[in-house]
Amino acid sequence: MNTAVYSTGDKILNVMKEMDMSIPGLAELSGIHENTLLNILAGIKEPDIGTACRIADALGICVRELCPDEEQYAVFIKKDTLAKLIVISEINGVEPDELIASILEKGIEENGFYD
Repeated sequence: MNTAVYSTGDKILNVMKEMDMSIPGLAELSGIHENTLLNILAGIKEPDIGTACRIADALGICVRELCPDEEQYAVFIKKDTLAKLIVISEINGVEPDELIASILEKGIEENGFYD
């Protein structure tokens, strides 16, 4: 079973490979600087919607095809809280994200925000 998760950069690279297109070629067709494309392809940054549309147009695909498979959001958390979550996840043998999801779900249930 293939459970690979592809970023926007991965998806662009796959289409470029299928089309035998180079980075300079995509830069020329899309009007986007090569350095910006390199940052997107490397996963350093996600393109804004305008940039994604220009890339999709240059590749001849729908912009929705460039959406990453999984979105992640940064959440600020105190170091000591994070350390406690990591220790608890290790003790219980679950990944930290699973533990956090469980905590959030329980908190939502207890506060009446869950059906």
